[in-house]
Amino acid sequence: MSTLKGIRPIEPLDWVLVANAARARVFERDPENNAMRELSSFVHPQSRQKGQALGRDRPGKAQKGSTASTAFPPHTDLHQKEHAEFAHELAQHLEEAALAHRYPRVALVASSPFLGELKAQLGAAAKKLLQAAVALDLTSYEGADLEHRVAQALQAVEASAPIAGD
Repeated sequence: MSTLKGIRPIEPLDWVLVANAARARVFERDPENNAMRELSSFVHPQSRQKGQALGRDRPGKAQKGSTASTAFPPHTDLHQKEHAEFAHELAQHLEEAALAHRYPRVALVASSPFLGELKAQLGAAAKKLLQAAVALDLTSYEGADLEHRVAQALQAVEASAPIAGD
């Protein structure tokens, strides 16, 4: 990257993923002034549907004789399956961007337990760049309020991090 004398090259900004099991947004965040610019948005409406509407994993049945039968519950909760699919989609997006060097660090701010699902799905490149993971659902916030709450959450994580060498 070429630079003019006295002008800093433009470095990629940190990314913040704000998510819950049904909605996610990726922001570019300037650490100097906390300003955030939305880069992409994801929606996964299946996570909000009732189990009957998802209906892909029906209970199995076993029949004994001519009248008695037993129904077995599905092996995996349908909502959990949808959450895992959405977490995989988001993790794949972060992994591809990490491999393309589009961000130097990433912070995950997601509802609990979706945060755990998301962290489990992260690829090696995204894991290396993971700065913080905060269990907090901020998907309903916008603008300056969102910027302020993300800044507070990340400061709290930094303040509770052990000092290097401890």
